[in-house]
Amino acid sequence: MRNCRVLLMAVLIVLGVNGQGIGDGPVPVPSRLVKYLDLNRDQMLELGRLQLEWQRYLASKSRRVAQVEREIRDVTLAPVIDPSALGVRYMELEAICREARDTETKIRDRARKLLTDAQRTKLGALEQAYRLLPEIAEADTFLLIDAPLPGLNLGLLGSQASRDYPGCRFPAGRTASPAAAMDPDI
Repeated sequence: MRNCRVLLMAVLIVLGVNGQGIGDGPVPVPSRLVKYLDLNRDQMLELGRLQLEWQRYLASKSRRVAQVEREIRDVTLAPVIDPSALGVRYMELEAICREARDTETKIRDRARKLLTDAQRTKLGALEQAYRLLPEIAEADTFLLIDAPLPGLNLGLLGSQASRDYPGCRFPAGRTASPAAAMDPDI
């Protein structure tokens, strides 16, 4: 997903989307993703708008997370720790994290609705290839192939990769109890 964000940002740069409006000039030579999915100009512009919306959302939530983390620091360094004040702030971080995950899902769904059936099929092929990245890393480790990005830990990609959501301290879907965290046999 992170690579898709980078590609979409490149599309924004190529199109001259800077948050102040989109020009009506000719569309420059498209990126590899644009070529691969055969995106039309309207699709590129709308994907750029969605990406800009997501970046603005992340920026606002990241600012709030930084503020809450400063508050946690202040409460923690106080002579007497107020557990409820600390708990409220950690709850807010978790709420921001969950909201960010939900917002990304909604924006992704909106982006996918822009695609035709043929484009969704091609996107599915990209997703399947992405799931193979850990196997590619293992094959590279045993010198079976020459992975295109040496030094990149491809084993951290795919479903195991943690997302960089504001306020998230733990990967999504983990529901281990505190007792399980203390006792590995649980």
